[in-house]
Amino acid sequence: MVVELLETRFEHNGAYAFATGRIRALEAKLLTRAHYQRLLDAPDAGEAWRALAELGYATVAERRLDEYEDVLTGELRRLYALVAALVPDPERLVWLARRYDFHHIKVYLKAKLLGEDPRAGVLDGVGTVPPKLIEASVNTGVWSALPLELAEAGERALRAYESTRHAQMIDIIVDQGLFGYLRRATLGHPFAETLVAIWVDLLNLKTLVRAKLMGKDRAFASRVLVPGGSLEDSRLLALMDAAIETWAEELRHTPYSPVLSRGLASLAEKKSLTLLEKLSDDFVMDFLRRAKLALYGAEPLIAYVFAKETELKNIRIILVGKLNGVAPETIAEHLREPYV
Repeated sequence: MVVELLETRFEHNGAYAFATGRIRALEAKLLTRAHYQRLLDAPDAGEAWRALAELGYATVAERRLDEYEDVLTGELRRLYALVAALVPDPERLVWLARRYDFHHIKVYLKAKLLGEDPRAGVLDGVGTVPPKLIEASVNTGVWSALPLELAEAGERALRAYESTRHAQMIDIIVDQGLFGYLRRATLGHPFAETLVAIWVDLLNLKTLVRAKLMGKDRAFASRVLVPGGSLEDSRLLALMDAAIETWAEELRHTPYSPVLSRGLASLAEKKSLTLLEKLSDDFVMDFLRRAKLALYGAEPLIAYVFAKETELKNIRIILVGKLNGVAPETIAEHLREPYV
């Protein structure tokens, strides 16, 4: 069944009453479109950096602009420390942080197999497993120190790369492991289950777009799909036999048709998937905003985590754009929709 976004079910768990109240107060401090415009209007990256200090990022005042990655990673660490302190049953939301462990599996596999520098992709102190432990497991091939789902994803990705020599298989196999884990971790929690299904649907659609552009066939597509979405595999695979410009119409009765319509039109015009990526993230944010309707429960915490992560992504986009002399209007095209 295609994801139904019109009826969002909330758990109304009273144990989260205090946490929900705290999150509501923090939501009011999230950056708005007006705040992002102020950063965009700054004449250079230095001025944008100083403006951040006035918008609630106090640590910015103590750090240099060239340390912005460390500052943003520090904000992520504080975010997850906050969640751990607020959640009455920490294991319930451990999947939020575990996503970064899968990210680090990718980073270290690519460092080992492709010679990429892992430093830019490692987020120290973020996740549930120390990155150095993941690095050691990847480099030695001894996976027993890692949680089973991480070990299995790493081993499978390594074998897939060794048999195909295609770098993209690292991302594909690790993502399959990640979303298999997320489906199990969120089972029985409607809001989180729907969120994961949306992620899977959008990931599969973007993967198929790339496969189509590369001239791949249905057999390849069937191997790279991630299970667990609301769109049936047969329906997705049928897209591979259709012209890509017809995909939005093929999926006209699904919530994803507008994303494909605009995203693929931009692809045809600009030869870029940038808008499709942005619209996919915005679609997720639109769903997350439904958590504002929850009186109390885990949903507001889940939504706040992604709202803050999106904010940090937007700040990075603005700073990197300004450091590279990109025009403000071009930077703005890449910004994701804020939660507030």
